[in-house]
Amino acid sequence: MRMIRWAALAAASLAASACATAISGSTHDISRLEQEHAGDPLSQPIQRSLGIAYFKANRLPDARTALDKAASMDKNDGVAALYLGMTAEQQNDLPAAETAYRTYLEVGKTRGVKNQIRDRLEALKLKAIQAQARAALANEGGAVAGPPTTVAVMPFQFTGTDTTLKPIERGFAELVTTDLSRVSRLTVLERERLQGLLDEIALQQNQGVVAGTGVRAGKMLRVGRMVGGSIQQDGFQLRTNAVVTDVATSAIGPTAQDARGEDDIFTMEKNIVLGLLQSMGITPTTAERNAIEQRPTRSLAAFLAFSHGLELDDQGRYPEASREFDRAVTLDPSFTAAAQKGRQARGAVSGQAVSTATVETALRGTSEGNAASGTTTTTFTANTPGGATSIADGLNPSMPGAASFGGGPASTTPLLDPSAGTGKDNPAGQTARVTITIKQP
Repeated sequence: MRMIRWAALAAASLAASACATAISGSTHDISRLEQEHAGDPLSQPIQRSLGIAYFKANRLPDARTALDKAASMDKNDGVAALYLGMTAEQQNDLPAAETAYRTYLEVGKTRGVKNQIRDRLEALKLKAIQAQARAALANEGGAVAGPPTTVAVMPFQFTGTDTTLKPIERGFAELVTTDLSRVSRLTVLERERLQGLLDEIALQQNQGVVAGTGVRAGKMLRVGRMVGGSIQQDGFQLRTNAVVTDVATSAIGPTAQDARGEDDIFTMEKNIVLGLLQSMGITPTTAERNAIEQRPTRSLAAFLAFSHGLELDDQGRYPEASREFDRAVTLDPSFTAAAQKGRQARGAVSGQAVSTATVETALRGTSEGNAASGTTTTTFTANTPGGATSIADGLNPSMPGAASFGGGPASTTPLLDPSAGTGKDNPAGQTARVTITIKQP
């Protein structure tokens, strides 16, 4: 029984001392953690906690340095990666934020936070595209063409009386982009990056590659070739022309062309892609040709909904875009490209609402939340009533017997009476363990 009384007293003492040591951005706590770090510079948990404290104090450069070090000391520490990502994002270093967030997706343990980070990455992708477009414009004077194996596909220009077909300008370009990317010798720019630049320089669709102005965009994007063309409606038939422009020389290659009924638009797109490859002097392998021949959908209605979703997406109208992508999937459940775009659009919406507060709320009550907020689980092993050893589980193993982070009410796991069934008050060789969880007040 003396063992139980001792454990209760130890728990109360530990809880009282821990209340003064929660991770926060206060000057006092930062000073304490800096002293602990000076005393044990090789402790990864202290390094991480110091970085989190700096982050909460808005000392971002210091937080970045500390969290970088903590992440490098333990590459499986999801909390360090998570706070490193949030720090880099607040510094507007989007590439570093993306890298850290993707590390969290690999090693992190909290499902709710992972979902938030996936959505946040979609929102950051759009911010990064805008930043890249602005940078490209700012450095336009030094822009040069990229290697001829790098390609970007402009939106096609639609002309016709049926305005419901106009969204296929983007849908058709997306199909061409996807099929060209199936050829291993080509590197094809994502449609979103091109569109971001077009938006930034207000380049009208009817001033595309056919008119020669796409060369400017091509140089800023560092691609070697620009693909563009037109789709003309003639009754129930569509006639498509497409060309490849050499960005370095502005030379325009032979025209790839085909004419089909509206319901046969996918066959026409395949023929256009093969014609463009021939214009570039590329013969696809059998495997590449077979991949190009795959149809993303056989439903014209689903394709039109998908194309309208792309149009809305380019306008930043993500909730509406998501509904159009969902409608495409409803019309054709096997339309995987539409399903993927729908997830991305929803992620862009949800990701804009992700913040430090929402992430920390999702962490609450989890093992990662305990590490981030200062909750620690401590185990005492007692061999005699007057002696005990405490081990801070994973937070400050270098300082046994002392709580490094804040806590509140302590809960104890009752010890079995070591004298039970022995008739002795303190039998030799008996041990007991108590686990105490201390939470930040």
